[in-house]
Amino acid sequence: METDKPTITSDERGLLNRLLIAHADLQMALSAITFLGEELDPEAKYSKIELRRFKCFETTFIVSYGRAFTKSKGSRHDQVSLRGIGVKLTAKERALHELIVNLRQKAYAHSDESFAHVRMDVTHMDIPGGTFAFPHLQFDHGLEFSKLFKRIATMELTHKIIHGLAKTIRGLAEKLPESSVYVRPSSAPIEVDYREVLAEGASLTVIGTPISPDV
Repeated sequence: METDKPTITSDERGLLNRLLIAHADLQMALSAITFLGEELDPEAKYSKIELRRFKCFETTFIVSYGRAFTKSKGSRHDQVSLRGIGVKLTAKERALHELIVNLRQKAYAHSDESFAHVRMDVTHMDIPGGTFAFPHLQFDHGLEFSKLFKRIATMELTHKIIHGLAKTIRGLAEKLPESSVYVRPSSAPIEVDYREVLAEGASLTVIGTPISPDV
């Protein structure tokens, strides 16, 4: 006697949507940490601008990874539960996971002063009519994941979580009555005429001289 195929519930469908988004985030994270390893030579000497390029990869990795484990608005399933997707971390994996999430929360997606590492040196020059202060701004160019074995451990951790996600998603997919799921954006960016933005920026540059960054 055939049994009826189980049907996905409303709660499970909401969970599926959240897991699909998390899977995309973790794939982006995995690509970013992989690209960092492909580009970075630990023995080489790099300029500040070159280090910032590597920092872009690292920032993308940390922010994308952390998004899967951060509460979001408008969703009943705010963040991915490792237990919920059948992923059990070792003590060292748990420490690495928490490090990445905390870096995302404190330093990479938000500017928390407890994690900040910036500096300003001020040069004072006497000019007719007073003193002119010239600030020189600097920030930390160091990389959290410059070490090879730390990157490998991070990539293995990400792979492990992605595997748990894929397994859970497959189980939910078996209950779907339809053959595809598309999570559509609930809002669209505001349309802006960027030619006007550029024109306004050019006018402001003529009026006053901004502090120029290194790049």
